[in-house]
Amino acid sequence: MNVKNIKKYTPGFNIHDIQKKYKIKKVIKLASNENPFISDKVLSFIKKPNHKINLYPDSRPNELHKLIASTVGHRISSDNIILGNGSNEVLEFIVRATVDNKSEVIIPKHSFLVYEIISKLQNAKIITAKPDSNKSTDNYLGINLESIIERITKKTKLIFIANPANPTGTYIKLSKIEKFLKSIPKNISIIIDEAYYEYLNPNKNKSAVSLLKKYKNLFVTRSFSKMYGLASLRVGYGVSSLDNISKLKMYKQPFNTNNFAQKAALLALKDHKFIRQSKENNDIAMNKLIDLFNTLSIDYLGTYCNFITFKVGKESKLLFEYLLKKGVIVRPLTNYLLKDYLRVSLGTPQDNNIFIKYIKLFYSDKI
Repeated sequence: MNVKNIKKYTPGFNIHDIQKKYKIKKVIKLASNENPFISDKVLSFIKKPNHKINLYPDSRPNELHKLIASTVGHRISSDNIILGNGSNEVLEFIVRATVDNKSEVIIPKHSFLVYEIISKLQNAKIITAKPDSNKSTDNYLGINLESIIERITKKTKLIFIANPANPTGTYIKLSKIEKFLKSIPKNISIIIDEAYYEYLNPNKNKSAVSLLKKYKNLFVTRSFSKMYGLASLRVGYGVSSLDNISKLKMYKQPFNTNNFAQKAALLALKDHKFIRQSKENNDIAMNKLIDLFNTLSIDYLGTYCNFITFKVGKESKLLFEYLLKKGVIVRPLTNYLLKDYLRVSLGTPQDNNIFIKYIKLFYSDKI
């Protein structure tokens, strides 16, 4: 394996570095798609003084498994669940269990970089599918299922699909996903990454979890880092058939999720008021930024997540650095082959207003 050929995952800039570099006190981070809010129930738990941090966490927290199963629904059992140190770890379990140096892995263009990294670490060959090129739909630059099908060969062992997708923010209806699954050979594993699923409207946008019993080659992954506000605690999960989960357990370390993550995930799942308010705040912020971009005639991609990817063109680097100097961190997307775009996470109302203020100033200078 030549690790030099593997792209390095570069996280968003951190607040401390920007404060130090530009000598500014007030810095807001709108780069990593984090929920700007935290459940009061989670905070109360963490503030307690009697945590037994000298003891190992549960290797299999049964209550959390059961609550996840009941939350995702569709008659999923707790035995169909595997926990990970973030959903990234679950993705890694699946890759390690399904591909080797003779395998091809299909990844849509403009996908989460971790897909490529973990696949290359298994010496798999990466096959890139073309994005949707139809500018008249809200799936522009999103996942092109037809292009994926065209690239399937006898060596194909795994296909990644993020739905909703990062960094494009696009979403594919479940009916199209099922039609796609019907056409895929059963020996090919498919991952539907639903890290941003909670930002959808569950009455309109159905989860691929409903297809698990019908398609044994399907894996669905989710995260507590987004809607549930637990990014720093690192906890996510995968859902699949009993046989698939049994295989993945061979790659899981006994104590891969810590006690704080397990308890916080349990509390966050139970805090329905917090989830509802987070979704409402996200919808309000999304509409406000859409209005801003429409007013300024700025093109943007899908709006199904907790961020917006918007087109700046040749001045994307200039705007990125301008915002940094003003204490606003957003995400450049050159590594995602979207060099003309920036991605902004939806923050608190106050943080969003600061971003809006400087975007207006930047573009007023151009008029």
